[in-house]
Amino acid sequence: MRRQLRQNLVLAGIVALMAVTVWLVVQREQAAIELPLTAIDTSQTQELRVRNGDRPARHFERRDSVWWMREPYALPAHADAIGRLLAIARAAPRSRHARAQFDLTRIGLDPPQAVLELDGVPITFGLTDAIRGDRYVLSGQTVALMPDRFSAWLLAPAESELDHRLAAPLVTLTDVMIDGQSRPELAAAWQQVTTSQVIAAQAVPATATITVELVATDGTRLGYTLWRRDDGRYAALRGEPALLYPLDEIQMQHLLPATNVGAAATVR
Repeated sequence: MRRQLRQNLVLAGIVALMAVTVWLVVQREQAAIELPLTAIDTSQTQELRVRNGDRPARHFERRDSVWWMREPYALPAHADAIGRLLAIARAAPRSRHARAQFDLTRIGLDPPQAVLELDGVPITFGLTDAIRGDRYVLSGQTVALMPDRFSAWLLAPAESELDHRLAAPLVTLTDVMIDGQSRPELAAAWQQVTTSQVIAAQAVPATATITVELVATDGTRLGYTLWRRDDGRYAALRGEPALLYPLDEIQMQHLLPATNVGAAATVR
């Protein structure tokens, strides 16, 4: 009887020890998962750079609390685009491993698929693993496996990360010139109008276009050419740099005198 009791006590002790060991492992893994990829305080970040393959590098700087793209365009950046890039540094990995455990070439980190720099601190992105599709991410001396929810942000075209306001970076408009005619009553509408997307420029139709020039209080001018595209939407082509801003008919009714909206609608 005593022997049986001793055996039961030993088995109970082994089970308890295994339970504690499992609990400690789970707690350690949980703590690792909850920690962000980096310790960077993104609220203080002043500069961002994104590089991926042979695409043009994108460079952003914060100036007076406003983010600007410096390369490949020198224009205000879209706040949402900046927020998405900063969020990568604070995202939680699924797991972490010492850099020395991997052949960086085999997992696509040497050379990298993409690099995100925050104030000069690089985060390097490699291939995805074959089991969960998690992406290998190198930060310092740690390789993390992260759910791949951010590749589209790293590979985004530079145009999509620009401020969607057509008047940007002009601060306050005082006049709008429509085909050379002053229409100051339209300044407020042009000050507020935004597009759903900014895309690379396309050719301007040879005829039946409308020219628009936005005039700011300091005398700075910004020119556009307007027409109706084949898909039925209107297009505003920025003069410099050359960028295309799609607009819908309701927006056009607020941006142009009625006679000019009709003229733009004839372009196919």
